[in-house]
Amino acid sequence: MHDPATDGDIEETEKINVVPLADLTLVLLIILMVLSPMISQSMIRVATPQVESSSGGGGGDVGETPAVEAVPLLISVGETEVKLNNVHFDTLTALLATLADTLRQQKNRPVIVSADDGVFVGRVVEVLDGARQAGAKEVSLVKSVEGSK
Repeated sequence: MHDPATDGDIEETEKINVVPLADLTLVLLIILMVLSPMISQSMIRVATPQVESSSGGGGGDVGETPAVEAVPLLISVGETEVKLNNVHFDTLTALLATLADTLRQQKNRPVIVSADDGVFVGRVVEVLDGARQAGAKEVSLVKSVEGSK
């Protein structure tokens, strides 16, 4: 039996082969490069508010009037009831019909949805989806609305 430690020659099996390691690294790099655009496209986009300076030395027109913010519509979702601006509705379809009429008259009004603690997520999703179908361009969720209880 031949012992490589005794004669000083290194056998071929004892050398470290780095070619498979380099191949694996390049394959993983290619996979990462292909998947990264797909991951960034599927992320949720959040609109950040725009801050405008109120200094008088700007280049704005003197006759400009500031834009009036639309008063949001508040939808409160309970376990058995739904409210639109503290007006009780028996069914969700009645609330959504009233919401659609309101949004037809004033298109840019945001909709804010609040739910009680015991409400199932599916019911809140129905309200959110219905608000979007009724024509709301901005729909937001809040944890609680003051005066809704």
